[in-house]
Amino acid sequence: MKKILLSAVAVMAMVSAAAAADTIEGALKEGTYSTNMRVFYFNRGFDGVKPRARALTAGGIMKYVSGDYNGAKVGFAYYGSHRLFGIYTREEGRGTSILGRNGEDLSFLGEAYIEYNNANSMFKIGRQQLATPLMQNHDLRILPSVYEAAIFRNKDIQNTMVEVGYVQRYTGFTSKDNRFNDYNTKWGKDGLGYIYVKNTSVADLTIRAQYIKALSDEDNAGNTIKYDDYKYFDLKYKLANVGKNSYIKAQYGGNAYNVGDDSTMYGVKAGTSFGMFDVALLYNKISDNEFKAVESGPMYSDWQQGYGNYEPSEAIGGQIIAHPLAGLSVKVGYVDVAADSGYVRDDFSETNVDIKYKLTSNSKVRVRYSIKDQTDESDREDRDDFRIIYYLNF
Repeated sequence: MKKILLSAVAVMAMVSAAAAADTIEGALKEGTYSTNMRVFYFNRGFDGVKPRARALTAGGIMKYVSGDYNGAKVGFAYYGSHRLFGIYTREEGRGTSILGRNGEDLSFLGEAYIEYNNANSMFKIGRQQLATPLMQNHDLRILPSVYEAAIFRNKDIQNTMVEVGYVQRYTGFTSKDNRFNDYNTKWGKDGLGYIYVKNTSVADLTIRAQYIKALSDEDNAGNTIKYDDYKYFDLKYKLANVGKNSYIKAQYGGNAYNVGDDSTMYGVKAGTSFGMFDVALLYNKISDNEFKAVESGPMYSDWQQGYGNYEPSEAIGGQIIAHPLAGLSVKVGYVDVAADSGYVRDDFSETNVDIKYKLTSNSKVRVRYSIKDQTDESDREDRDDFRIIYYLNF
């Protein structure tokens, strides 16, 4: 991937050098800078079984994107998360996922790409965020997940977007790898290829589908990897004549295994609004084997993890979101997950409170609290999470 990126940069440099210098200079001067800053406090307890995971950090993304030059532009972004005031030790910060795996500060070049647009097509290569159902930035903490990838997107077909891509390296969940690692032991030695389609041809109906394939069944050491592919399909239908903002959603997914039974996942969700409240009910079922996304939280019943492999289980839940004041939302959700016979990890109930308040046009604060109660049969510990995040964009 690095060789591909360097070659692409070299080609663009040669093309640029052949053009008028003032045109290149103009594109650079027309570039834009943006900053997505956050201050993040995280505190996770484990019901006395092990020490709390705690951290207070500041950081985010500082990004530059050049102006357009004959359809091409480049982008670069610094990613960072740094402990504040030494209040908590690096050991305490290890389990928060807002610092590195060993509690170290995060600091790296998170984005470095070339993007080319022509009519209804876009090609982008290099370090970048992705936005697909099974492989996305998963922006849950202070930093999103980022990939070394090459993608091509086209919208020539009316009301349809088609995207194909190739990925081999990424920064791990919430970028806590602090670098772009080769995930060959999970994805195979040749990385992943995918196709993603989104269609809105039918009024009030949005359909999405994604298929991801491991391009090799073996890792660099010659061992057989676990997952051969990742599949996902969902739809959302707006019920225009039923109440206010009413909808119904359905989803289906699964994995083909190189060794073992294939997995399936499906779910439904329905919601509506009345007054200052949005309400929804949801259901998910995983069968036959563990379900795994590459990096996302596609299941309606999953608010916390979104990146793990999930045991065969059945989940039912609901949520209510209140909007009592302008710029203020208060969400309360509950889900009960029952593991199938023979499985004990994903057997729990969870209550989640999520409060957001917009302070100004470019800043907001968010407070989240959740309680996850594992059943007596589960091999995981109970836990509670408390988070305060301040966002500032400019």
